[in-house]
Amino acid sequence: MLKATTDIMKDNIFLFLFLLTIFLRLDAKNNGYCIGNQCFAAFQDPVDFATAKKQCENNNGQLMTVRSSVSQDIISVLISIRGDYWIGLQLPSGRCPDSASDLRGFTWITGDNATDFQNWGVVDNVCSSKCVSVSKEEFKWTEKSCNRKIDGYLCEYMIPSVCKPLDIKKEESVLYETPLGFEGDDLLVLPMGSIATRNPFEFKYVCLSEQWMPAPWDCQVLKGGCENECLTIDQKPTCKCPQGKTLQYNKRSCEVAQNDPCLNSGCTHVCYQKNDTSVACMCRHGYALTEDGKECKDIDDCVTENHCPGQNYKCVNTIGSFECRCQNGFKMMNGVCDDIDECEDGPCEHGCINLIGSYNCTCFEGYIAAKDPNKCQLYCPSEECLAECDPNDPHQCNCPEGYVVDVRNDDMFCVDINECDMDTCDHFCQNTYGGHICSCKEGFDLDAGWKCLKREQSGFTTPSIYVSPSVTYTAEPPSVVTPGGLLAIIVCSVVVVLFLVFLVHHFLKRRCILEVPSAPKTQGDDGHNLEQVMMEK
Repeated sequence: MLKATTDIMKDNIFLFLFLLTIFLRLDAKNNGYCIGNQCFAAFQDPVDFATAKKQCENNNGQLMTVRSSVSQDIISVLISIRGDYWIGLQLPSGRCPDSASDLRGFTWITGDNATDFQNWGVVDNVCSSKCVSVSKEEFKWTEKSCNRKIDGYLCEYMIPSVCKPLDIKKEESVLYETPLGFEGDDLLVLPMGSIATRNPFEFKYVCLSEQWMPAPWDCQVLKGGCENECLTIDQKPTCKCPQGKTLQYNKRSCEVAQNDPCLNSGCTHVCYQKNDTSVACMCRHGYALTEDGKECKDIDDCVTENHCPGQNYKCVNTIGSFECRCQNGFKMMNGVCDDIDECEDGPCEHGCINLIGSYNCTCFEGYIAAKDPNKCQLYCPSEECLAECDPNDPHQCNCPEGYVVDVRNDDMFCVDINECDMDTCDHFCQNTYGGHICSCKEGFDLDAGWKCLKREQSGFTTPSIYVSPSVTYTAEPPSVVTPGGLLAIIVCSVVVVLFLVFLVHHFLKRRCILEVPSAPKTQGDDGHNLEQVMMEK
């Protein structure tokens, strides 16, 4: 039973917040009226028909359809200021008026033409797109160009739940404020989320679940109706006043206190009176009391894992609260964190593979990843390779770092530079493909990649690889290396090596022929009396 009641409260609060959002979006002056489960509002906002239609729809309503004399009477209540107001009736483009029907070929914005009422003023039979407005003068239906901006528009809303007016005494009065943006003291029904202020003591109520709840109500809804601050104490919403003030009789307003026990409490956030003789401190949401019982410190809300339970979310702690954001590599789409296809922005110099929450860059054949993982650099796995040349200018070629261009019979090759021939290292040098390795004698340390500095304790140093720089030219990129292609290259290399080993072994075997002459075996011969082995040259 308790759970069901809690769920109903949550639904009511959600609906109220939803209607409150509507109220916040309505910034035009307006007048309204509610009857049954419908509310109507007149907005003084000079816009064309399409804009008026969109404004009503944005607030979960529609332009008013005047299908009965009752609706016509409501219009007379809504329009209190002279001017023209759009209603939800229009003649579609390309259609001509039809004098034989009540709506003359016009249709409601709902797409139908059903009606029990019509109130045409002066009409014409011009075949053009036209829309209908009403005005305070006899409230006649008037045709106008849909693109024309007039004084305002009329909207209607379906309300799922309403409250009846409060019962008040003769000496009392009440003012109602609706989430649809209009207010009054003689409304017949009130939509969910309406606020009632009963005077002369300014008691406040909110309409939830078809009944009025007095302030303070849920602190998350309009501060619980509190004038100053709403706090949840012992699981109950409570209105709190600043120091030097106390709650009035209505339990929501503040007045100057004659003797405030919290004046010297030392509470950094909120002080409240526990009983007649003592007070206590408490912190606002997102904070916790320190050991002294007065100071408040921020709580790391992200320690609790269930704060951001959605997939691919992360919790970010803020002062007094927290935020749920998408993890790196994801973005918010329709309320969920969807993977970002980073490859669409072209971050890679060569190829790009999108991954869930990330991406990988690949390099074309003959290239390897550079220090920047998004970029690629030329690579040669041997002492020399064909150079990469501009197809439009074969003399403009580039080579990997540590290689130099060599021209042979109009062919361009990249040949490894032997840096060790240039006294590159201070002590020892070992050439490698595209670079070299410097090392030092025992008792020295390698510095700056090539220097050897003497140290007190002896020991061998770790060699350092130093690659010689070279000027490169950007050429047309070759095809992308695929995993299958790389595997094929490795397999072919292994086969070639095994074949060469077989040839060398076969050649040596043919050159080394062991001659063992045959001899009759005598008694006692144990088979170890062998002749001298001669090698044929």
